[in-house]
Amino acid sequence: MRVGTPLGEYPFEFRRVERRGDSIAIVGTVAGLESSLVVDRRDLRRLLTYAALPLGVAVLLAAYAAKDRRGRG
Repeated sequence: MRVGTPLGEYPFEFRRVERRGDSIAIVGTVAGLESSLVVDRRDLRRLLTYAALPLGVAVLLAAYAAKDRRGRG
């Protein structure tokens, strides 16, 4: 994964995942500096809201494809 900063784009080197209270932190290094991405409940709720439509469409397409395969056999 790459991270964009005002000083350029750098690779994010994953180290570990931590639980911090009600949040989850993804810890690694960017440009040699320890960095973390912290995701809390509000972030997860917002992510699920944004992902709901694409995930719903993917599930419907997968169900249709499975039904189509069963119908041909």
